[in-house]
Amino acid sequence: MIFVTGVDGYIGNALVQRLLNEGHDVIGFDNFWRRKWVKRDMKSDSAIPIPEMKYKEDLFEKYFKKANFYFSELDIANQGLHFEHMVHDYKPTAIFNLAHNPSGPYSMISRDIANKVLYNNIIGTNNILWAIRKHAPECHYITIGTAGEYDHYGNVDIEEGFFELTHKGRKASKPMIFPRRPGSIYHTSKTASTYLIDYLARAWSLRCTDVMQGVVFGMYTPEIDSTKIYSRFDFDEAAGTVLNRFIIQAILDIPLTIYGEGKHQRSFLSLNDCIQALMIALNNPAEVGNVQTWNQLSEWHTMNKIAEMVKDEADFMPNISPVEFQWIETPRVEHTGDHYYNFITKNLTSKGYSPTRTIKEEINYCLDRLYQYVERIDEYRDVVIPKIIFDKPE
Repeated sequence: MIFVTGVDGYIGNALVQRLLNEGHDVIGFDNFWRRKWVKRDMKSDSAIPIPEMKYKEDLFEKYFKKANFYFSELDIANQGLHFEHMVHDYKPTAIFNLAHNPSGPYSMISRDIANKVLYNNIIGTNNILWAIRKHAPECHYITIGTAGEYDHYGNVDIEEGFFELTHKGRKASKPMIFPRRPGSIYHTSKTASTYLIDYLARAWSLRCTDVMQGVVFGMYTPEIDSTKIYSRFDFDEAAGTVLNRFIIQAILDIPLTIYGEGKHQRSFLSLNDCIQALMIALNNPAEVGNVQTWNQLSEWHTMNKIAEMVKDEADFMPNISPVEFQWIETPRVEHTGDHYYNFITKNLTSKGYSPTRTIKEEINYCLDRLYQYVERIDEYRDVVIPKIIFDKPE
């Protein structure tokens, strides 16, 4: 039995379909917070309609005959004892923890929202690890970190989780966690979780894998393409990634809003490759008492280059007007000029990881499937313009 927390989310929906397709019985958990805060706080919705979980359960049963799916509506952070009982009863062999609020901008809106993000992400992680320790110590804990934990402007190669340190002529006795410098309160919550996972893995001899991912983009996996049970495609300034916002802006004939100079770089990988990495983690458990950390990304580009890619693909679409650009003041606390940017990605590739989808392929796939919802999307056209200012919270 495998547990997936955050199963209703963007990555969770795709992951559970892969697990079921490969014959794994799955129990999924979610409290639907993502659905709620996108509608309530961002006044937005997924560009492509997402079925309710009750209907999803029926669809999973229809399309995946080799395994069983069960769902429990549960708040991992606030119902830790209930989750612990589930771990006790089912003794999962692996737990994928995807029950995180993943938005930097959302975490910067107000103190109240920042506290909710911190509590959800850190306490949720803690509750799962305590439950594993008590009831399923051999269980493999797998989670997704974020490349945003690292300092993008440090002018050095970004190592995979740990590095060997020499200071004033003395070499550290053990590898140390590679320095972090998070770029938002959300990224700070993920950094705190990184240290929490590392400590508890060592203290309690747990098996933990932390996949430090770049920006995940796109809609395609083979299972989703077959079932049409799509993952969310958010495009507001908080829940939508830069690629999502650019794609929707192109569909709505809004100039692509590039922050600052647009020369700052970020890393990217497709949804399908995100799932590929998580499945590799499932099949390659960490050693007892150890956190294996992998940097995962397929491409990295400047924001200007990302905008150019969207334009290149959108300009071929017959119903979309020629795409234009607009450079605006960045709402974030970030450098937007040239900088050195290089991630080390040996650990995952050594286990067979190989990118399957390019950014341009995914842009084309998304444009083709989303344009049919242009009227639905147009109702929310204002949400793609940034209003959350990182250095001036409410």
